[in-house]
Amino acid sequence: MKKLFLLTATFIVAMSVNAQITYTENESDQDEFTESGILDKRKNVVHLGFKVGGNLSTMSKYKPIDLDQKSGMGFEVGAVLSTRFGKRTKASDPGTGLFGVQLEPSYVMHSIGTSDDNLKLSYFEFPVLLKIFVTPNLNIEVGPNICGTLSSSPEYLEFENTRIVTGDIKGFDLKACIGISYETKDGLFASLRYNLGSSDLAGNFPCKISAASLTLGYKFEIFRF
Repeated sequence: MKKLFLLTATFIVAMSVNAQITYTENESDQDEFTESGILDKRKNVVHLGFKVGGNLSTMSKYKPIDLDQKSGMGFEVGAVLSTRFGKRTKASDPGTGLFGVQLEPSYVMHSIGTSDDNLKLSYFEFPVLLKIFVTPNLNIEVGPNICGTLSSSPEYLEFENTRIVTGDIKGFDLKACIGISYETKDGLFASLRYNLGSSDLAGNFPCKISAASLTLGYKFEIFRF
């Protein structure tokens, strides 16, 4: 009986040690399984959210006359749809890889000061950004920003007995966007960007609009693939 007890105890200890070793060896792969034990190979995560923020806009020189233009403060609000690919390490959660893509359909108001009145321009902007994560939370953003003018005010500006019609400015622009963003695991993020204008506002208003912006936002996971 004593020998049987010792053999049984030895067997139990050996099995426990073996189980602990197996768990340690496979610990890095535990996130591959769902709670039901089914292998989950999804490694990419899609997020949906929103952003709000402000911008500091500048306008290139109006060549016909001097408008005495100055930078002005505006605002922006928009939706966020992003995908982050892969895992940073084998043990990391899905959607923590080095690269991501983010789309941001936005409404943006630019304001430019002049010696007559502030020129206000409302835009529809659609940044398409590649995100490169230099750390798990900090990333560099770069890509095109597709822009279109929705409205402008005032109806006209007057300088040195010259009237410039500004109430019907309509145009498109493809801006170069670059910035940095910090994202938390909880979905909060902050982004600092610069958008460089490449096209004139209109034929009768040959000026380019560029802007630096600071936005805050929140996004949440909607699905994995």
